[in-house]
Amino acid sequence: MRLTLTQTKSGLSLYYDGRVMTRVFVNRSGLSAAAAMGEALRVRVPKLGESVDARVSSGVVFRVLALSALDYRNELSFQLATRLIAEARDMQGTRGTSEA
Repeated sequence: MRLTLTQTKSGLSLYYDGRVMTRVFVNRSGLSAAAAMGEALRVRVPKLGESVDARVSSGVVFRVLALSALDYRNELSFQLATRLIAEARDMQGTRGTSEA
């Protein structure tokens, strides 16, 4: 699946086929989610006004969506995020996914 991660003033959005799949906002929890999403997709979090593309499997997409939904005000979310990121990276093998 080809995804696009875009950052705007309000936050970070993940697009598939030109439609928003998930969005995280510019706040403490949202910034943590953005970092986790980028790590799971093996791409850098884009700067304000920029985008980055990634090609990943649907299993990785599932984990990225889960990462975006965690409440990072809860410390347990970081433990779950670590596991989801590891699983997403394992699913991608050794090759990178960035198309930027």
